[in-house]
Amino acid sequence: MSRFIFGAAVVLATVIAGAAVSDAQQARVPVPLRAQPGAVVKGIDLAQAGRSAINLEVVTACVDGVATFKIQNRGESWPALGTLNVVQVKPDGMHTLVKREMRFAEGQKGSFRLKKPGADKLALFVDPSWYERPFEIDAEVLCK
Repeated sequence: MSRFIFGAAVVLATVIAGAAVSDAQQARVPVPLRAQPGAVVKGIDLAQAGRSAINLEVVTACVDGVATFKIQNRGESWPALGTLNVVQVKPDGMHTLVKREMRFAEGQKGSFRLKKPGADKLALFVDPSWYERPFEIDAEVLCK
């Protein structure tokens, strides 16, 4: 009788171990932001005669209630600091949520993740320090 119980325990342990491997194999693989439903990919090209141009790729999406901006420099290294501004667009105007000064190297990436962004649109404005440009929404995201 003890031989049967031992055999059943081995079979049960094998079944449990097999389930654990199966669960691990079915683990959720992260989906790149650009492949998420509703993701938007936008190029920002700001050319200036005689000055360094800005050439960025911005991917925006709202995933699980988190608004995300992923920025990659597709051009030359920046000659000076620039400011990346994330603003909340409300009926009564725009409110700055985040400012980050950066000097992008060639190919460098940066990102903003904002949890609980609310129902208002969030926008990105790139402001280079080496020339003056009027305010313009360069990318936007809306979490519903």
